Amino acid sequence: MRQIKCLLCLLLALCVLLPALPAARAEAPETPAEGDAGPAPETEENILDDERFAGKTWDEVVDEFLRSWGTDPKNVAIGYYNTVTGEEHYVNADQYMVSASMYKVPLNMVFLDRLSRGEMDWDTNISGYPYEIVLEKTIVNSNNEMAQNMVRWELGKGKWQEGRRVMSAYCGLEPETAEWKFLENNYSTPRQMIYCLRLLYENPDRFPRLIETMQRAEPEGYFKMREQRFNIAHKYGFLTTEYHLYMNDCGICFTDEPILIVLFTDNVTKAYDVLTEFCTLMCDYAQYHHALRLEEEAAEAERRRQEEEAEAERRRQEEEAAAGQDQQPEGGAPTPGEDGAGPSGGGNSGAETGQSSQRERLRPGEKSLSPTVLIAGAVALLGGLAAMIVLAALGRKYRLRSRIPVLIALILSLACLGRIAWPAWQQLRDKPSGDPRETVLEFFDALSRQEYETAYACLYGVESLGLEQRPARQSDAMVVDAMRAQLSAELYGECSVNGETAYQQVNCRYFDLNKLEAEAGTLALINVSRYASTHPVGDLYNENGNYRPELLRDAWDQAVAELLQHPESYRSSGGLQLELRWYEGRWRIVPNEKLLQLLCGGVELSGKGGLS
Repeated sequence: MRQIKCLLCLLLALCVLLPALPAARAEAPETPAEGDAGPAPETEENILDDERFAGKTWDEVVDEFLRSWGTDPKNVAIGYYNTVTGEEHYVNADQYMVSASMYKVPLNMVFLDRLSRGEMDWDTNISGYPYEIVLEKTIVNSNNEMAQNMVRWELGKGKWQEGRRVMSAYCGLEPETAEWKFLENNYSTPRQMIYCLRLLYENPDRFPRLIETMQRAEPEGYFKMREQRFNIAHKYGFLTTEYHLYMNDCGICFTDEPILIVLFTDNVTKAYDVLTEFCTLMCDYAQYHHALRLEEEAAEAERRRQEEEAEAERRRQEEEAAAGQDQQPEGGAPTPGEDGAGPSGGGNSGAETGQSSQRERLRPGEKSLSPTVLIAGAVALLGGLAAMIVLAALGRKYRLRSRIPVLIALILSLACLGRIAWPAWQQLRDKPSGDPRETVLEFFDALSRQEYETAYACLYGVESLGLEQRPARQSDAMVVDAMRAQLSAELYGECSVNGETAYQQVNCRYFDLNKLEAEAGTLALINVSRYASTHPVGDLYNENGNYRPELLRDAWDQAVAELLQHPESYRSSGGLQLELRWYEGRWRIVPNEKLLQLLCGGVELSGKGGLS
């Protein structure tokens, strides 16, 4: 009989302990399923462990690189620009160097700008060939004769310096005051070439086909000789004289955060190797700092989340305390259980607090409960049922009262199963899933279709951006329509997912409101002058000696209407990084200042610019 009782005790203990085992198993992090979105932690760690960049500035990285190749910094000129963050660095930024064939980029930008304005087309004869062929020959094949004729005869009307003067605006120079060093021969600086590449990258529609053509140039040479991980649009330059070897390249590297780079060399030993290794170094540098920023932003997002939860808990406790005070009977008599019952003084407050805390702890993604918890819980239940059967059989054989232990085993098994299965089900149901990029595309597509309710459903923390509002004034409404029509987005790089947070690089095409305002202001003054030339003075000024407001409004409206006949002329682009969060069963975009600025036509959010 004693052995039977021991067996019964062991079975009951098994029923109690078995459901607890999955909870211990749940402490171990869940292994991601194959194909899950997001960068592999090992890869990210490898990037951030790169000793070439850890704790070093860009200048230190480049200085070490030049020393490793035995290159004198006086013999190179370098530029670097991150299109997403605006990070910009130079070595000998304003030192003029022989650019060789790199000048063919701003040269073709002159003609493509004319083409996009409708002043010429792809069949226009340039240097004896349709321009479509000229673009291919000068960029991909680097035809020198064609390019020189374009500068001297097509732009300069026989004068090389005048052709270079036309090109100067595309390198950030004022044509009237361009330096003679730039005009006299074929010299440029890193700052000028970065300006040129930036103008091209931010306005691809203004210079159609140029980036795509540059991607076909020397697909396995210069910057692209060893760097095959990323698409690179580049234009190389090579020139030898009796005493000098000039080898250069400039390009747009489509890393996760696209970068613009340029390298001039003059009599550099192993110049070709230096050139291609420099490109790889800059791509690695960009990827390292991209990963570093994602890590810092994730840490900051986690810190904000914890602060928000702490603040929410504090407010909840204050509300419960206030509710407890409101429930006190008139006359100040304390409610039952007030002495030590909890923050609100009510007898149920402890239970309510426990339930609320439990809900806080069970937010999606905060627990790493494995799906095996459900299986372990089922095993626990089956163990309890087996114990019930054994106890019932033994009870009949040895005349034991088995109902009580059977009931205890059943209750414990069901309680433990419920304790584990419910949070596991909650987590599995709310676990982040799907591709965050679909939310980004859905957001911009909905905006382009003016389906604002759908677009706002893609946002986190806001109900409206006010984009659905239409101004009453006709000219302002025309501008808003143009802004809506020109808005589009293109995704760059892979989407990085870290738990309930994701990051995606986006190149946003938008309507440049600042440019329109500047041109409309000038044209409005011209319209006022035209009106003044055909009307008496009394129709122009009010009693204070100023132009009549209605005259200025009419001149402005007329200017806007005239300029908006070609809205594509004001199309621009800008890169940004979007943060997304998993909330209420879907990925949502966290609006940031850069996104709002681009949606508002590039206008600074401080209040500068904008049509009223």
